[in-house]
This record gives sequence, structure tokens and C-alpha cells, in this order.
Amino acid sequence: MCRIALAVISCAILWPHSLPAKYNKQAPPPAPLPAQVVKAKKIFLSNGGGSNLAYDEFYSKMKEWGRYKIAGSPDEADLIVELSYRVVDEGTRVWSSTNTYNNTTQVHSSHIVDPQLVLTIYDAKTKTSLWSENDHRRLAIREKNREKETVISADRLVDDLKTRVSIPP
Repeated sequence: MCRIALAVISCAILWPHSLPAKYNKQAPPPAPLPAQVVKAKKIFLSNGGGSNLAYDEFYSKMKEWGRYKIAGSPDEADLIVELSYRVVDEGTRVWSSTNTYNNTTQVHSSHIVDPQLVLTIYDAKTKTSLWSENDHRRLAIREKNREKETVISADRLVDDLKTRVSIPP
């Protein structure tokens, strides 16, 4: 009995160190944004569709941040910053469960959706995509909670952009 306990303790202590180095690494630090994004002075904010609420919140937070001057048209801007909202339909998941007490089987199904806010930054002159990020909005059943989660998702995108702009190249 003592040998088994000693073997279990030894395995528990040595196991993490026996993994290859690629499994022991932490997440990499965020990469800096392209120089055009960091050096830009004027941006045009574009509503890519899907949610006026998300765009309104995003616009408000970008204006409040004050890092970029918001231009009235893409021709006046260094960058085009587009926010769009989409719901990715991942289909229906079907599974079954068996009650071993009375030997009955139930079939279940769930429709899987993934609501996302997508932030894409384009060079205003070439229309080349410079950077893009998705934020997966939390699911909510009630309309009020869906609106709250949409606002939180837009705020997260602005916060991440703020963080990445401050990363030295």
C-alpha cells in the first residue's frame, strides 16, 4: 500500500516536468498592431451592419477615448474602422441519454448560435485589411440581457484596441 502511494505521489510531482516544452508555455504576449494603425491620426468609423446598438456603443467609446480624430468620410481618414455584428449558425446538435433505472432513452437537440462583434481596420487609401478581431458575445435569453451583453462586447473591443495600440513595436 505504501509503495502505491509513493508511486502516485512521484508521478504527480514528475508528470508536469515530463511534458514537452510546448505544453508548459504560457500564452504569448499580444502582438503589436501594424504601424499604420498606431501612427494614424484620423479614422472613419463604419457600421458594417447587424446591430445599431453595438455600433452606437463602439462609436461612443472610441470618441470618449480620444486617441483618434473621427473623420466624416473615408476620404478624410487614415484608417477605416468597421464594426459589424453577426450571428454564426453552427447548426443543431443532437444527443441522447439513457436512464438506466427504467431503461428509457431520451433524444435531445439544441440549436447552436455564436453571436459575434467583428472589428476590422482597413487602410483608408488601399482598402487593405490591416487587423481584425472577433468578440464572442455571451448568450442571453432576455432581450434586455442580450442588449447588455452586446454593449459589453463592444466595450471589450475598444479596450483591447487601446491595449494593443500602446504595445511598442
